[in-house]
Amino acid sequence: MRICFVAEANSVHIEKWCRWFLSRGHEVHVISFTPGDIPGAKIHLMDVGLSGEESDAAKLKYLTKGKELRRIVEEIAPDVVNVHYATSYGAVAALSGLRGYALSVWGSDIYDFPKKSALHLALLKYSLSKADVLFSTSRAMAKETRRYSKKPIRVTPFGVDTELFSPEKRKREMYSEGSEFRIGTVKKLDPKYGIDDLLRAAALVKEKKPELLLTVDIAGTGTHEEEYHKLAEQLGIADIVRWEGFVEQEKAAQIWADLDLAVIPSVLDSESFGVSAVEAEAAGVPVLISDVPGLMEATRPGYTSEVVPRQNPEALASAILRFAEDPELCRRMGKNGRRYAVKRYSLEACFTHIEDCLSEVFRG
Repeated sequence: MRICFVAEANSVHIEKWCRWFLSRGHEVHVISFTPGDIPGAKIHLMDVGLSGEESDAAKLKYLTKGKELRRIVEEIAPDVVNVHYATSYGAVAALSGLRGYALSVWGSDIYDFPKKSALHLALLKYSLSKADVLFSTSRAMAKETRRYSKKPIRVTPFGVDTELFSPEKRKREMYSEGSEFRIGTVKKLDPKYGIDDLLRAAALVKEKKPELLLTVDIAGTGTHEEEYHKLAEQLGIADIVRWEGFVEQEKAAQIWADLDLAVIPSVLDSESFGVSAVEAEAAGVPVLISDVPGLMEATRPGYTSEVVPRQNPEALASAILRFAEDPELCRRMGKNGRRYAVKRYSLEACFTHIEDCLSEVFRG
């Protein structure tokens, strides 16, 4: 197939989609508002002079690109068009007059955007109404999407490379009482991911059990990076927190595998599917998550993960201590996680399903 993705060319998720479809012999094009370099894919830039971090008012410039989008699509003449994100690219696609395309919803476009105002709600509904079929990364988000559209929704999880994210990447000995207990996460340093709750929980753990050799690995960058560094200092745990900064996928796989407990305390439902949780599971690491539906769907609570209430550092700390005091629980849940990720969310299985869904749109 000749596939055209209308999406952010600099997104790691879109790059993952492109790489997989290219490996299957498909011709891949990406129409994007931002530049990107995806080897093998043809990038078509619709430059509006924005980075993507501006206000909604500034992003109204996107809506002027409908005619250009349609012209580029007609020049590509793809077999199938898959638009990603309902309230930017999806809105432009809706205004362009394109027909016969699939629209993938991502998270904040469904959970957060329509709650801003009546105008935002109307724009979302209009965007959803113009797509032929909708894709959602999780059942939880599909349920939320049905509040705004009655169109068919296919659940299409992103999937994880279970060869890259693997217990084989681990360089440390397995945790035992008296040895270093390493917890951490690989997430953007943004309030929605609960990084401050993780830091506060780590401080509580050190207060309750000072003899525990606790270390915290945090990989990622973001606008709140300096704020979180200062918080670690204020909490008195700067000496046990290691800030890894931005890491490529290979390094992320090694960081997850070297943890004794992955902690993902996101606070918003717009965490529509826990790719990071699946990466940790695939690496053979037990996962401690907050009660966000997308995270719970990506794990099997009680088998591969433990769930605590969101924005509750005390509950998070108590759960961390339970794992620290039970090395066998860490090993057992880690092994369960590996089996679960390989069976449910391998890259090959998830993208073969997506390929089938796109082929169905093409046949239609």
